[in-house]
Amino acid sequence: MRAPDIYDGGYQGSLTPVTTFLSIAPKISISANISRISIYGSYAATLQQIFFFCSIASMILGALVAKAQTKVT
Repeated sequence: MRAPDIYDGGYQGSLTPVTTFLSIAPKISISANISRISIYGSYAATLQQIFFFCSIASMILGALVAKAQTKVT
C-alpha cells in the first residue's frame, strides 16, 4: 500500500504514470476545449480578446506565485 506525499506541494512520492497523467491531462483538455471554442465560436474577435486577457492574467499570476515559492526542487 502506498501513501503519497500530498502535503509538500509537489509530485514527490508519486508513481511515474500518475505524475505523467496529472501533468499532461489538463493540458490536453484545455487545448481541446480552446480548439472547440475557436472552431465553433462565431464571436472570433471577442474570444480573441478574452484569450488574450486570460493569458496575460495567467502569466502575471504565475510570476507572482513563483516569487513566493520557497522550495525549488
